[in-house]
Formats: sequence, structure tokens, C-alpha cells
Amino acid sequence: MENNVYIKKKNYLQHRLSLFLSHQTINNKAHFGKYAFIIIMLFAAIPMKAQMLFSENLTLDIDSTKTIQGSLQPEIDFKTEKKHVFTIKNTANLNVLIKQKRIINLINKLEINTVGDKIAVSEGHVHAEYRYLLYRVFEVYPYAESLWAGSRGMVFKLSTGLQARYRFVNTDHLKLFANTALFYEFEKWEDVDAPTGTNSYLYSRSIKNHLSLTLEYTIGEKWDLIATAIHQTKPKDYFRKARFGGAVDLIYHITPKIGIRGAYRFIYDSHPIVSIGKNYTAVNAGLDIAF
Repeated sequence: MENNVYIKKKNYLQHRLSLFLSHQTINNKAHFGKYAFIIIMLFAAIPMKAQMLFSENLTLDIDSTKTIQGSLQPEIDFKTEKKHVFTIKNTANLNVLIKQKRIINLINKLEINTVGDKIAVSEGHVHAEYRYLLYRVFEVYPYAESLWAGSRGMVFKLSTGLQARYRFVNTDHLKLFANTALFYEFEKWEDVDAPTGTNSYLYSRSIKNHLSLTLEYTIGEKWDLIATAIHQTKPKDYFRKARFGGAVDLIYHITPKIGIRGAYRFIYDSHPIVSIGKNYTAVNAGLDIAF
């Protein structure tokens, strides 16, 4: 039954796309020009760097008729300072379906900066998971992720563990699921305010648990809303030294394969190991391309 729903949805999207491409009228070209202008304006995005990756907001609905599927989220940023600063960012989300019940998921973000004539690879992350569908609404999977050159003093992060996801609601227009995980985390931080002559690098090694709740809601044929709340801490600390996170993504689909994604991220670290603010927020906008 689930496969039939995917096939019908896929055929519907292909039909809508073929109608758009086959009727190349003046009005269509005018609308396309407006869309292109909006996309170019949205490329000037605010950088989004933090110690949480919010991979739940990038979890894709798997089309059981396709072995390889995913999405790309390119961004371009240009600043005129003492030297021209040109930044290219891309988040790639790749899913490989194996025998209908297993999924290899890879999420990677890479940021490249050019300052004058110099080119440097800066902030980025990678997330990998092996999802196994035990039942229609329940799956377990090991995962690993790494982050480098993050903001607020984080130099490097590595975490790995076992996660489980349960879908409380799973319809075409509404999905509600919870994630729980137990994982090992290593973090390297730099304290820029450390006294002269002292070691400015601090390290954190710990076993933590993860709990999150994600809501996905489809609004009509053009809009998707994804919201996630996250709680992470050591098992013994509960709320005393917890790290909280929130994420909201709003996607407008120009075509079935191309859209504009706006994203909001919030992190509250109740016990940071370096002297930084406990609150962190970021806003971002860019293209969302599915394949």
C-alpha cells in the first residue's frame, strides 16, 4: 500500500512538471524570471554554524521506487570588505535504498571561502547513518557525525552512537516522530579569552543521550513545514547541564524538484565549557534541489 502511494505521488509530480515545461508561454517565462530573481536574492544568506547538526530536519521521505535519491542546498555569499570575500556553501543529502528496508544516509556540508586571491575550506560537517526499518513506523540505526571549524570556538567534534526513530503519525500531509539515542561525543574547543600563558584549548569526552521530537506538515501543494525540538545531556545530569536545540524549516516548492528553503536554528547550552554566550540563533535561506 505504501509503495502505491509513493508511485502515485511520483506520477503526479512528473505530470505537473511536464505541463509546466510543455507550455512555454510568455507568462510562464515571466514567472520563471521572477522566481530566478527571488532565488538570486535569497542566496545572500547568514552563515549557520553550531554544535548541533539538526539532521532530523533533513530526513527525507523515501521513494521506494528509487534506489538513489537525495537533495542539494547550495548557497552563495559575497561581501565587499578590505578584500572581496566570496563564499560557496553546499549541503548534500544522499540516500541509498537497499532491499526496501535498509537505507544508507549521508549528509555533508562544505564551505569554501575566497579572500582576495586565497582559497580556504572552512566550516563543514558530515553525518552518516545506516537506517534499518524494523516495522512500518519504527527503525533503528547506528550513526556517526563530525563537525569542524564550527562557530563560537568549537574546533572539532566527533560523535557516534545508536539511534531509534518511532513515527506516531505518518500520513501524506502530516508526520510526527520521536528520536532517542545514546552516543559518545568528543569535542575540542578554543577559549579565545583564556589568560596569556595558559592552554586555550579545552576538551570534552562524554556519553550522552539524545531526545528529539519532529513535526513535518505539508501545506497545500507548495509548502512544507518541518520543526524539531532537541534535548541532549549526560544521563546523570538531566536538565542541569543540558543542551537544548530548536529548528524550523519552511520550504516553498517552485517545481516538484526545485524549491526555496528558509531555516531558523536555536541552541541553548546551559553549561558551555568555554566562555561563550549560552544562546545561539541563526537564520538561513537558499535553494533546495531534489533528485
